[in-house]
Amino acid sequence: MPAPAAAPLIVASTSFRPRPQRRVGPRVGGRSRVGDGMGASCSTSGATSAAAPDVITTAAGQKFERIPPAEDGGKIVVALGKFDAMHRGHAELARRASKMGAPILMSFGGMAEVLGWEEKLPVVAPEDRARVLEMWKAACEGKTVREHVIPFADIRRMSPEEFVSTLKDIGVGGVVAGANYRFGFKAAGTADTLKDLGKKLGVDVSIVDLLPANEPGDEGVYPAGYENTPQVSSTRVRACLAAGDVEQAARLLGRHHSLVLRVAGAGVHGRFPTNAATNQYPAIGRYASIVVGADGGRTPTTAEVTDREIVLEGWGETNGGKDDANVCVEFIGPAADA
Repeated sequence: MPAPAAAPLIVASTSFRPRPQRRVGPRVGGRSRVGDGMGASCSTSGATSAAAPDVITTAAGQKFERIPPAEDGGKIVVALGKFDAMHRGHAELARRASKMGAPILMSFGGMAEVLGWEEKLPVVAPEDRARVLEMWKAACEGKTVREHVIPFADIRRMSPEEFVSTLKDIGVGGVVAGANYRFGFKAAGTADTLKDLGKKLGVDVSIVDLLPANEPGDEGVYPAGYENTPQVSSTRVRACLAAGDVEQAARLLGRHHSLVLRVAGAGVHGRFPTNAATNQYPAIGRYASIVVGADGGRTPTTAEVTDREIVLEGWGETNGGKDDANVCVEFIGPAADA
């Protein structure tokens, strides 16, 4: 199947409403679930019921929360992935899932801790994920895209069949994944494995081709240590931000990259220490930017990133921004005077 056409850039027009961090979840499987940057707790965002979670026990004796049903009672369809950058490829997985039923992004929390990876700031701030999902809603047939996070430690040693069987046990009726998706212990399962197991276990499976990333001028901008992936990927988004190429990052994301800054501890005249950032900020430089308010207002500004701070010129003096808990900044491109 040919790869889908590149999506046009989505202009973020929704308001920024910081959401609270995930709370400590119930003790399931003998240990508490504590949310991390990617959501290590076993929980579903956007759930329609405040009732206690329905916990099921698998044949292997593991306990998992059943996914709450959709508002319309439709079939639960999960898109599988890491969803760190929430880029155009991820949006396409959500769109495909919405055609099959009630779409949910399913990811696996705590991978860095379990695998000993270096901890990194996420590409999308936890407080901003709901806004991005709202932007996807129109392309997803007006359906709300939810998120469900399972602790990676609980599934890492499952065989491919045990994994798909567990998905079915917690209420999944359909699965969407990219053509390069691997799963199961030691990544033994492939997209073809997923299709075969879906037929065997009665789970609908749809495999989505990877979206090509390259456009004229997009080659050769990657610092050492980053892979120049030919497809849209979180790795490539990170590389673009590390190189200060926020325009290419926007093409990969399908929207301008947004940075969320904690106001607490910010200095005067819109000066934020870099540790006030809750997600990845671009390389040192000056950028044309827009501050997105809780009321949907969009205020143009220039953002200067240094090795110690991020400065929003004029912010807090005319916009009353210091009353906000967080500030959301979209990076548009190089500043005119850069």
